[in-house]
Amino acid sequence: MARTSAPLPQSDEPAVVLARFLRTTQEATSTVAEPMTLARISELSGVSEASLSKAQNGDPRTSWRTVEAWVRVCGGDMTSARRLWNTVRAVQEEGVPEWQALLVSRAHTSWSQNHGLAVIGGLNSDEEYLAVLRALLSFKDVSLRVLADAVRQSGISFSRASLGAVLNGKRPMAFEHLAAILFVCGVPVRQQHGWARAFDRLDPGRDMAANWKPRRLRKMRMVHPPVEQVVSTASVTSPARLRFAEVLEKALTEENVTIKAFAARAKLGIELLDRLFAGQFVPGWAVERARDAAVDARPIAQRELYRLSRMVVRSASPEEKREWNRFTRDHEGFASWAG
Repeated sequence: MARTSAPLPQSDEPAVVLARFLRTTQEATSTVAEPMTLARISELSGVSEASLSKAQNGDPRTSWRTVEAWVRVCGGDMTSARRLWNTVRAVQEEGVPEWQALLVSRAHTSWSQNHGLAVIGGLNSDEEYLAVLRALLSFKDVSLRVLADAVRQSGISFSRASLGAVLNGKRPMAFEHLAAILFVCGVPVRQQHGWARAFDRLDPGRDMAANWKPRRLRKMRMVHPPVEQVVSTASVTSPARLRFAEVLEKALTEENVTIKAFAARAKLGIELLDRLFAGQFVPGWAVERARDAAVDARPIAQRELYRLSRMVVRSASPEEKREWNRFTRDHEGFASWAG
């Protein structure tokens, strides 16, 4: 029996907002001839219909694996999906007071809707300010390890432990800490000033005029670290890679094979296939394995896959090298970009 979607409540609860987003991506990829049903998403992704059904009905316990698989199959915006899920996760963390969960939800909603990273209003204590600063890190998917590495590479010796203590209120935060955190999160200089003013207002003893130095170069330009030090979670794609992923996924749909089955056939891990289907860089041997494993694709699709694979099996661009190296640092068992 087909699973149906229940009407979502008219609220801005993070789990409900995420469910609306998932339904929108599903509707965008459906056609009259080929509706994108839960059964089809399940078949293409390997995630059970039960988990998908809970996700579309606003279950706050929905896993990132379920959200990621849904959005990948439906061709949605993975960055937006991750931000929405991060908000749900922040609200669901054990021991988080209700005021903090609501504050995080309000901050994530503001940044998503306004496409900016300005500090939200109405902060009345350092505790609230730090909660929003931690929400900024989760919104940008910047871990303490990534934060500490980026800060260290930019010339300031803040350890991961000291930054964690500052963000948790166990050590006082200085303007220098704030400037480094905002810079790593990519907050523009004009919005960094707003964060600094809000921080200054919470304690009369802070001297913003003497101690606030936003991270920027001369002539009022923002600091840009050397290319190997840039911290970014944005996907690096190319038209050829995106087209290869589109043709390959269409071939698998026509063949009626699941992603798990195709991964076994191509002898590739799911993490590599996730990157490939997102149009991101994977080593040339992985592209060729995926191409050769589409044995039951139509001849016209096989020819296009071969042509596209010739285009993408090449030396990685500098942006792809940096993005792939970040991926290998976070995932064990993968070689450098040249591997």
